[in-house]
This record gives sequence, C-alpha cells and structure tokens, in this order.
Amino acid sequence: MSAPTADVLGSYLSEVLGTAVTVSTPRRVAMGQSRAMYIVDADYDGGTHRTILRVEQGGFLGSDSTTEVPVMQALHRANYPVAEVVAYEPTGSVIGEPFFLMSFVDGVATELVSTLDDYIRLLDRLHRYDPAEVGLGFLEQPQLPTGPANALVERFERTYRSGLVGEPSPLLEEAIAWLRIHAPATDRVCVVHGDPGPGNYMHLDGHITAVVDWEFTHLGDEYFDWAYLIWMRGKRLMDPDAWTARIRDVAGIDLDPERLRYWRAVNYLMGACIDQTATRFYRERVMPAPNLLAISTGVHLSALRRLYDTVLA
Repeated sequence: MSAPTADVLGSYLSEVLGTAVTVSTPRRVAMGQSRAMYIVDADYDGGTHRTILRVEQGGFLGSDSTTEVPVMQALHRANYPVAEVVAYEPTGSVIGEPFFLMSFVDGVATELVSTLDDYIRLLDRLHRYDPAEVGLGFLEQPQLPTGPANALVERFERTYRSGLVGEPSPLLEEAIAWLRIHAPATDRVCVVHGDPGPGNYMHLDGHITAVVDWEFTHLGDEYFDWAYLIWMRGKRLMDPDAWTARIRDVAGIDLDPERLRYWRAVNYLMGACIDQTATRFYRERVMPAPNLLAISTGVHLSALRRLYDTVLA
C-alpha cells in the first residue's frame, strides 16, 4: 500500500461529511504492528480538525477494523475514554486498504507509574459493563462455562493456520490441545479489551485521556485482560506479585493463581499465533519489511518458549 494522498483523503471526507474538506499531507507517526498510522489535518466548517488515520495492513496479526470501529463507537457513546470515530472506509477501494479516521486526543502513551491505579479502575469499569446496555451486543457471546476459553483458543488457532508456512509446529499443536482440555469455567461474560496495559492508553498531566487499540476486543473472561496486563504489557513496571496485590488493593479483585496461569498461557498462544502471520506476509511480499523477519523468528520463538514454560514444562 502506498501512502494515502491529501487529495484522495480530501475527496473522501468531502463526500462522507457532506461539506468541502481540504486535507494536509498525511504525516506518518509511530505505529503498532497491525496498523499504519498518520496524522491528518482536515479543514472544514471554518476550522482545522486534527485526526488520526488508522490503516489496516492486509489483516496482519489476524485483526481488522470490522469490530474495532463499532466497539470504539459504542464505548465513546457510553462516555468511556475512547477517541471518536470520524469516518470508516471498510472496502479498501479508496487507498487500497480499509481505514478509519478518529479524532485526535492529546496525550502520550509512555509508561507512567502514577497513572496505573486509574488504569486498573478503568479496566475494571470496562469489565463491569453490560455489553447490551453499552451497545456491544453485536459481539459474539460465548456460552458459559467454558465457551470464553474455547472460543479464543479456536480463534487464535485459525489465525495460526492462516499464516502457516511449512510444517505445523508440534509445540503449538500440543499447547492448543492442552488449552482445550483444561479450559476453565467462567462465571460471567464481560467486555474484554484484548490488548490492555501501559502503552495502550494515552495520558496527559497525570490523567488518562484515551484507551487505544481495540482490534482484539471481544466478549469473554476478564482474566484474559488481567493476565495480559500483568505478564505482557506491565511486566517491565512491576513483578507479577506486585501487580496482583495492586489489582486487589485498587479494584478489590483477588485473582485466582491457577485461573490466571491458564489465561497467561492463552496470552502466549495469542502472541505465538498472530506472530506466525509475519512469515507468510514477508514471504509473499505483502509487507516486505525487515521487522517481519524479527516477528516471525525471534518474537515468535520467545512466545513459544513462554507458552512451554507456562503449561507444558
């Protein structure tokens, strides 16, 4: 995909918003792996409106915007700190890939210890929402008691097989079987962010301004998020015991160690399976970027090792 041009985006926004829109040249900004990100300034209605353009990259990492956008729209309406979606183009006919534009939210995503308690409360607030009441009833609802675990294992297995190049991984096959057999019971289905923690929320002057990256949001078990926060994004800031104590003190949630271990393993399965897509993307020249080699080798093998250490050792 080539960089989107100001003229193309201006024409698109003029049609969508029903008014003349002039767009400045999009500026590439720091990005996660699954999306290309640009700052886009659009002039209309007598003012300049800064937005963030979030562009898919061929389904890399097994995600797209078909749930991310309506999830953000619903949570924004529910007054959860999420950027407003300005426009969504799902077909890829405008710039070669589906994309959406969201309002610019001031802040930085750097790790800041003073914001952690507020973030824990925000994550707990998300888990306590009734999905139907906040407009998220369209998300697939897994059947209790073991549906939340089995649904995610099946999802990540599909992602793994979609990106498979060469022979299947015996370790991944064994881990998937283990996770199916040991799927724990879930007592309630809640809204799960899917990629929570430091780096995926914006803050300014010590206050959280927006929670970002909703492409893995689903209905399931809140333990997926707590395990991800503790073992994936939060591990550089505190050790796991400190995280579990802090979650207990701030949100009143006493996490069960064995249940947490299972969902930690699902986190590692997710990492190993979505990283596997990098192999096919690089080989087929969908995204011939050097970082894909690192993701498909070192990062992928690291996730496999942690998965082994958690459930198969």
